[in-house]
Amino acid sequence: MKSLNNILLIFLVTILTINISYSQEKRKHSHKYSQELIETLSSYQKELIEKERKYLDKQRDAIRKTFSIEQKEMVADSSLTNSQKRNKIIASFSSDQKELIEKYDKRIDTIRKKFYNSLSETQKSLIKKKRKKSKKND
Repeated sequence: MKSLNNILLIFLVTILTINISYSQEKRKHSHKYSQELIETLSSYQKELIEKERKYLDKQRDAIRKTFSIEQKEMVADSSLTNSQKRNKIIASFSSDQKELIEKYDKRIDTIRKKFYNSLSETQKSLIKKKRKKSKKND
């Protein structure tokens, strides 16, 4: 009887582990855009999306490098939620940090405009469809 319980327990833990890892993997590969839209994108459009992601990563890294000790402490503070941390850090930005963000934002905006201008009407409708679905879940 004890061995049957152990086998059953191992089986349930295995199923649970597989389920959790599958859902995390699925979430990891979820995209901002629907799979249907991704399939219709041209190589130029995919390059623009990749370029935007790279600039966002560069911006985040550049900002993190300029953090003061106080700002780093805000990030490390576990008593605050992520949105509270974000609001406090943004409020504490120096003028140099704000200029750095504006510089990167201008670059990212130009990439986004190029991407939007390159979209066909079908692709635009797919994006609008995805937005409507996401707004229903909010």
